[in-house]
Amino acid sequence: MQPNQPFRWLITCFLFAAILSSCKKNDRTDAQRVWPNINDSIFAAFKDIYLWSDVIPDSATFKPESYTRPVDMFSALIKIKKNNTSGKALDKYSFLDDGTTSRALQEGMVGNVGFEVGYQTDSTLFVIYVYPGSPADKAGIKRGWQLTSVNGISRFQVGQVTDNLLNNAFSTNSAYTFLKPGNNSQSLTLAPANYSLNPILYANTFNFNGTKVGYIVFNNFVALNDVKPQFDSLFNAFSQAGVTRMIMDLRYNGGGLLETAEYLANNLAPANANNTVMYTQSFNNNVNTNQYSYIFRNMRALPYYPTRYWYDIFRQESTTYKTTSFKKQGSLGLTNLSFLVTYSTVSASELLYNVLKPTMQPHLIGTTTYGKPVGFINIPFGQYDMYAVCFQTFNANGEGNYFDGIAPNITVTDDYTNNWGSFNDPMLRTALTDMGIPVSQLGRAASLTTNRKAVIHQSTDRFQGMIQTNRN
Repeated sequence: MQPNQPFRWLITCFLFAAILSSCKKNDRTDAQRVWPNINDSIFAAFKDIYLWSDVIPDSATFKPESYTRPVDMFSALIKIKKNNTSGKALDKYSFLDDGTTSRALQEGMVGNVGFEVGYQTDSTLFVIYVYPGSPADKAGIKRGWQLTSVNGISRFQVGQVTDNLLNNAFSTNSAYTFLKPGNNSQSLTLAPANYSLNPILYANTFNFNGTKVGYIVFNNFVALNDVKPQFDSLFNAFSQAGVTRMIMDLRYNGGGLLETAEYLANNLAPANANNTVMYTQSFNNNVNTNQYSYIFRNMRALPYYPTRYWYDIFRQESTTYKTTSFKKQGSLGLTNLSFLVTYSTVSASELLYNVLKPTMQPHLIGTTTYGKPVGFINIPFGQYDMYAVCFQTFNANGEGNYFDGIAPNITVTDDYTNNWGSFNDPMLRTALTDMGIPVSQLGRAASLTTNRKAVIHQSTDRFQGMIQTNRN
């Protein structure tokens, strides 16, 4: 949980050191107070706020101090929760982070080459997106280019070997060869660099004989302050152009900050949704009853709010901010709204569709989404940020159990060979025809590549989730 202005995410001492200095007097004597190690602190906070806390054993049983590394202990914790009906681990979401996630989403800074690839077939890789301002963008790389070699290696296959090759290449100075549309080959050397994350990959207004359709490709729910000016400009332009139909392309959007999802929902929603329920949050019984361990009750909310305690912030979220209502923004009056989605559409992206569903009935075009109706309030522990699932969201109709993903209205497989805005893109084309745009106005569709896998290479720094931020 964070303020809405930049701040330094990494603190120089472990949070448990601050816990001791901030302890209040109670019925325990000073001699009884134990300086907890980092494993004890992480375990105490996790046990208190974790959404499925009821299945986590007590500290004496779990023995957090028996684990050498906090990451190993945390991994063991999130494997405890099982889905009683399927036997699958329900928590495929929680993680410990080194600050990379907060730096990208909250501060808007990343350090990489700035492009991602996907398997069009088992053995062919294509660029699926490029971040504006990144090294890849500055080199002119576009979605739809085929990656034919990396550091001299030209044979790829779906699996860990190629994933390791790509992850290593993306983190160092590496040589790439691409095959561009028209069968033109281009070789480039790229090195990772820091740049401001701009998650709006493409935007356009299509005019089909007077019917205006707005189209936005949005890839990350970064801090609202970082993206709001661009969205304000886009929404104003759409409104002035008379856009009545909108396509939000979230096919690779792994989620992010809820404040940005709320902003988008308020701009896309109809005027009659104003002051109605957008979504509600559900917490565990510890949070609902304000019952916490001694350690967590005395944790100050460092480094964000030195005068406040984490338990108080959670109490505020579970009471004052349990329900979020629509506050209509802008003048867009949409008659049709569609989302382009895939298995890589996660969390805040799914929430955006879910909260608009009761009032707008938007259409999903693509494949079943990831399935993450839960979110985090991240808590720092020295060099770690703990992202433990601590709340679940539900729309105005009480819908929010899509742990297995949300099925599309129309199933269409992604195709990586077309650049953004091309009417040969099967997902965009289907969304337009679903809105009533005649096929004759879209031109002749190119034949699709056969044996398409539509699998994305998963970068090691790819975030999937939604984070609740400060509302004061």
